[in-house]
Amino acid sequence: MNLNDKIVIIGVTGYIGAWIAKQLTDMGYTRITGTYRNEEKAQQLQTMLPHVNFCKAHLGEKGNWQEVLSEAKWIFNQGSAFNPNDKTFKDKGRTKEQGIRMLLQLAVESGSVKKIVHTSAESTIAYANEDLSKMTFTEDDWTNENREGLFDLHMVSKTMEEKAAWSFIRSDENTTNMSMTTIHPTHVVGPSFAPWHHDMIYAMLHGDRAMADAQLYGVDVRDAAAMNIALMKSAEADGKRHFASAFKTTYSAVLDFIKKQFTPEQIETVLGDVVHIIPGDVVADLLSPLQSTSYYQDMVPRMLNRVVYETNYPEAYAYKYTEPNLTVLQAIEKMLKDKTNG
Repeated sequence: MNLNDKIVIIGVTGYIGAWIAKQLTDMGYTRITGTYRNEEKAQQLQTMLPHVNFCKAHLGEKGNWQEVLSEAKWIFNQGSAFNPNDKTFKDKGRTKEQGIRMLLQLAVESGSVKKIVHTSAESTIAYANEDLSKMTFTEDDWTNENREGLFDLHMVSKTMEEKAAWSFIRSDENTTNMSMTTIHPTHVVGPSFAPWHHDMIYAMLHGDRAMADAQLYGVDVRDAAAMNIALMKSAEADGKRHFASAFKTTYSAVLDFIKKQFTPEQIETVLGDVVHIIPGDVVADLLSPLQSTSYYQDMVPRMLNRVVYETNYPEAYAYKYTEPNLTVLQAIEKMLKDKTNG
């Protein structure tokens, strides 16, 4: 990647996308184009990243994509096609399939795009497994999106989308031999660059409700962005899937740390009501009548801290990941700041 190469970030107003734009700008890249859907967010981010060119574009709609991709060499895809009329997650998956195929086809037709780094998710790797003895997952594994009774149907559409992307890249339709790498973040946490993102900590721990304690694989959002860039620069990463996972902890450990670092008033400001965490082994016993279900087989091993993620490519990201307590500390501090600033 040369500093004057045109780079496109699809979903630049997103949690990871904004940090990719920030880091590339700090590195001295001068031709960054970011696509967005929300006009208000784009205008605000433009004031924070004045040297980035912002273009409104929707995956799945041809619109002005030819203009966006003209002369582009590198694409960071943080987005997915969306149709509000989709009724099932298979419908959502077909929409995502169409969107990613359209993007890849237009990238080939541009004649300039060399590589795309597509952000997928851990949910396309490590769920709906029917081998009950299997507890270790690598990038070679795939979620079975066709398994009956999946508890989180979002993984269906994401898996369908990623499979469609690889199918295109490996087909005769890829006439320019464009390369692709996929990145699979675990729970993404850490301070948001833009003020409108709730950290995943908020999603996990807010609300007056009970939840089972379980293991938690995570990665700092800044590290996820940096890994996107490292994978883009690495020819060794071409054609491969890569976990982005920095640490393993538990929900209860994260909440205990927050309670030690912040006052009850500060916690209420950020999280509102806080979840009540029940020990994982207690919940596992209660769920024993459901042993034949996908939910039990996916989640109970996680409640008992038995699932292991191992990357096939530990050398791919030559960087020291942010320590988890620092990630959580800075995430809460940033959310407090954003709340204070309105």
